[in-house]
Amino acid sequence: MLPVLFALISAAGAWMAWRHNPLYSKRSALRVLLYMVLSIVAVITLIVGTVNLVINRSPVVIGVTLGIAIIFGALALIFIIQSVSTPKEAKLTTVLPPSAKVVHIHRQKVYRWAKVFAVTVVIMGILAIVLPGSGPYAIYALGSIVLLLGLVMLPVGYFTSLKLDRSLTVLMCDPWVHWQYPAEEWKQWAEVQAARVKATPPKFIFKRDWRKFIWPFCIIAVGVCIFSPGSWLLKTLYILGSIGLILALVAAGARNAKGEPEKLRAALLKAAPEAYFGRDGLYCNGAYTTWLADVYLTSASVDQNPPRSLIFLFEKFIPSPYGGSPTMTINQVVPIPTGGENGIARLQKELTARCTKARVVLT
Repeated sequence: MLPVLFALISAAGAWMAWRHNPLYSKRSALRVLLYMVLSIVAVITLIVGTVNLVINRSPVVIGVTLGIAIIFGALALIFIIQSVSTPKEAKLTTVLPPSAKVVHIHRQKVYRWAKVFAVTVVIMGILAIVLPGSGPYAIYALGSIVLLLGLVMLPVGYFTSLKLDRSLTVLMCDPWVHWQYPAEEWKQWAEVQAARVKATPPKFIFKRDWRKFIWPFCIIAVGVCIFSPGSWLLKTLYILGSIGLILALVAAGARNAKGEPEKLRAALLKAAPEAYFGRDGLYCNGAYTTWLADVYLTSASVDQNPPRSLIFLFEKFIPSPYGGSPTMTINQVVPIPTGGENGIARLQKELTARCTKARVVLT
């Protein structure tokens, strides 16, 4: 039932993301909610019907048949809810021109995850064979969870990435504006962006912010002392280990932040020195960002600091099991090439019509 639980969590996330979309309306929300309820009822009916169908069969037949039904139901639930929770205005254009060749920018990430998944399954299979005693049973239990999640998440990731790749291909074939940059100008842009990131003060400094850890560490210590079984020595070691792990993660994050300028410079130099603007979104700096889908535009403006650039601010809602409305701000900065004023004027016109809730001030 783990894939179905994952599908239900995805459904709840899709619903909350839709509630925060600028295109949200009560009428469309009721339609989305109705489809979600009907889809969940259909999946439950499928699973119950499958159980009744194979209840008198062998354990192998029951396991395989029920597993197929659960995976199929989970995938159907996720894809249906993804489809109905996307407003008509935000649906990506995926119909390609006859001669177009689909890019693989987004699917490359899925290919890497598929390799990791395959290697993990193979390693677990080997461990299940060579481990003595009750070790294989633990591997089977963990491996079944990994297998089921992989069989659900990889197809979802692939088809979602395929949709983005097709949309990006259409955008490249028929853009509003297409800017290309000379190699030297793009290299200068990469250096400027890396310098700006390096000049940004760190969000967390241990000498300044260490007091923020006191309350969480106290909660951990009290919780372990009250609820954890075992001797006081084991409890003390558990508390110290938890605190040490948290501090190690913070230190690793701080160290990783120091290397961000170099990572950004390398990523920009690797990216194609061009920018595309079109109906579905913006592609520049090696990243494709949509105007109105799960990531949506909130503002667009001009930065007059040399080199002049366009600043696009996007928001993405991140579903959280702890409540609240966490959003992530995404900043896309696009350099303005020499002679790009005509393109800016068209962007002002097109974005004002396309993103009615966003603040667009480019001219």
